[in-house]
Amino acid sequence: MKQYVIFNVGDYSFGVDILEIVEIIKPTKIVKLPSAPQYVEGIIDVRGTSVPVYNLAKRLEIESKAETQKIIIVELSKFQLGFLVDDVSEILKIEDDKIEKANESIKGIKRKFIDSIARVGDDMIIILDLKNVLTMDEEEEIGKYINN
Repeated sequence: MKQYVIFNVGDYSFGVDILEIVEIIKPTKIVKLPSAPQYVEGIIDVRGTSVPVYNLAKRLEIESKAETQKIIIVELSKFQLGFLVDDVSEILKIEDDKIEKANESIKGIKRKFIDSIARVGDDMIIILDLKNVLTMDEEEEIGKYINN
């Protein structure tokens, strides 16, 4: 059994292993980056550390429905990264037998970001693999912005 942070983007419920999350914050002033991809909102300052922020709705190519949002900060291999989401709803313990590997039938979301699917009651939660959200090139590019 693992604990997952459950959040919403558009009409979808997503989960991320709680061990991958550093913190969840309200959006602060986001500094735009020149010539950044459309899904990169910019960089925020989190206690003296520059943290790039990805708009998860744009990255997953789904429509956001939120007026207010949250930023989920995660630790990736070389730096922290923020994901702008519609809302964070809960922390949920999900038993291993309620989780199955995602199959190819999932449509409407970029498949490479999906690790598995959890069925909790009548709800289906898409478990994301955040390590796949950045390509190697994107990781290097963002590293340049952070280190400058």
